[in-house]
Amino acid sequence: MHKRGMRVLLPMALAMLAIGATDTVRAADAGWKLSWSEEFNAQAVDAGTWGFENGYVRNNEAQFYSNRSENSRPDSGSLLIRALRDNWNGHAYTSASRTTHGKKSFKYGRFEMRARIDVRTGSWPAWWWLPDSGAWPKGGEIDMMEFYQGQCLFNVMDGNGKWYSPRKTVASLGGERWSQHFHTWTMDWDSLKIDLSLDGVLINHFPLSQADGTGPNGSNPFRHQGYLILNQAIGGNQGGDPSGTPFPVDFRVDWIRIHTWSPGVAHVLTVTGGAGSGSYLEGAPVSLTATMAPEGQVFDRWVVTSGAVLPDDAVSASARLTMPAVDVAVQASYRPAGKTHLRSKAKPVASAMASTVGYSVLGRRVVPMVNPGSGHWVLLRL
Repeated sequence: MHKRGMRVLLPMALAMLAIGATDTVRAADAGWKLSWSEEFNAQAVDAGTWGFENGYVRNNEAQFYSNRSENSRPDSGSLLIRALRDNWNGHAYTSASRTTHGKKSFKYGRFEMRARIDVRTGSWPAWWWLPDSGAWPKGGEIDMMEFYQGQCLFNVMDGNGKWYSPRKTVASLGGERWSQHFHTWTMDWDSLKIDLSLDGVLINHFPLSQADGTGPNGSNPFRHQGYLILNQAIGGNQGGDPSGTPFPVDFRVDWIRIHTWSPGVAHVLTVTGGAGSGSYLEGAPVSLTATMAPEGQVFDRWVVTSGAVLPDDAVSASARLTMPAVDVAVQASYRPAGKTHLRSKAKPVASAMASTVGYSVLGRRVVPMVNPGSGHWVLLRL
């Protein structure tokens, strides 16, 4: 996020993309266990974890960072960070930067964030890590998610200020349609490597040995504690000219979850058509996030093809399951947009609507629309 110098640069379809971990055999030595999560479901953001940056902070950015609810607040089960062109107190643009600095520190684990970002000109959102000590650049920097000027970046910067920065253009990911969906950014970080992924696809593999001797006092900057930042910047050195972009510009964070690698018998979760693959200990809650649906289709449901387990919400593109003591395979299925059909094994149930027959599909109630002969059904989340 710091920018000082140039960087080194069908009716029903089952998505069959191989996502996540390449190891498809049972892992018998260790696995991921949920250690901390921030769901942003409360009426207020936890002030014991998340503070604010204030003012004009870095990179000649156009926005003034405030602690106002207009710029940062819980909203519909997510954290909304909103940039405004509002001329508040003489500041042409305002936004928010939330940080765990001085409140909560992190070192090693599987870091996941499900979020939706604004990819219009001038928008510069980021989710990143900085060290508790060692200053910048000696303490290093990890940008798990960063976007500006049409590119998603996956950055690691060593203590000498050298950037390792693979990029993906939004155009290559799906363009405007991609930006309308939530996506999952993941960092797997241990004493040997940092892996940065998007929707389960590895983008940047960084061996920590490349940073040996570059940190404070000749140490490795990535074997130290650090804090997290969530911010929505505008303009500045890299964000582009925001003057022609309609506001607000929103960065919406559904959740952040961190798993730690723990000893014990683990079992492999293989997810196709979504993020979440990996080796997990029995009882660990695991996130499932569907990737962007094929053109003309929408997410339909999660289908468990192996393993005795059910997602907590099989018809939600963002679901969770509790890992059982077996390997599990899950697929994301999609259907044509605008159609909701009954699936197999639908069971008749009594309906609250007189003269109407309802059906239960994976715990959800569906009832026919006005014209039952049309073959269309409406899904009621009861």
